[in-house]
Amino acid sequence: MPPVLDGLNQLAVLGACFIAGALGGFFFSGWSRDSLDLLDYLQHYFQLAGQGNGIEPSLWSSIWDLVRWPLAALLLGASTFGAVGIPALLAVRGFLLAYSTAIFARLFGLPGMAASLAAFGITALVAVPVLFVVSVDAFHQSLGRLSGERPPAWSQRAQALSPCAGLLILAVALQQTLMPALLTAVCARLFIS
Repeated sequence: MPPVLDGLNQLAVLGACFIAGALGGFFFSGWSRDSLDLLDYLQHYFQLAGQGNGIEPSLWSSIWDLVRWPLAALLLGASTFGAVGIPALLAVRGFLLAYSTAIFARLFGLPGMAASLAAFGITALVAVPVLFVVSVDAFHQSLGRLSGERPPAWSQRAQALSPCAGLLILAVALQQTLMPALLTAVCARLFIS
């Protein structure tokens, strides 16, 4: 018996979960009260970053930051639990991205939006689509297991997902090179008086 949802419908379900999570993160950020400690901490960090003294992510930190989400989707797809876990994973990812961005915007206005774009935007443009590609494949595998389908050989899946590995390498390279330079430039322009 084939899975109930085809590839496009699976993508639509996962996209709706991501968007619902993002909306939740946006609205939740508005409900939290302003923290003076967070404001002072971020203001100090942005000033340091603008002077070229910001903390740059280590290589292993960048790799883990970008690989953990697709890896979690891949592992969830190996079981029937992925039918629920993968949509929840995408909702959490959407929530966290939107919450962080909305907090920056709420605390700092337009300069905060620019800082969040510099900090999260470049790598998210590459990493989030990779997450969706891996998640749709894993979601398909999980739904197939629910309906009793035999999963395809790992070599077929690895071949289909191999471009994602290249894109994750690109995302790590961007996070190591372009993101710190862009964040420094944005902070120097907007947060140093």
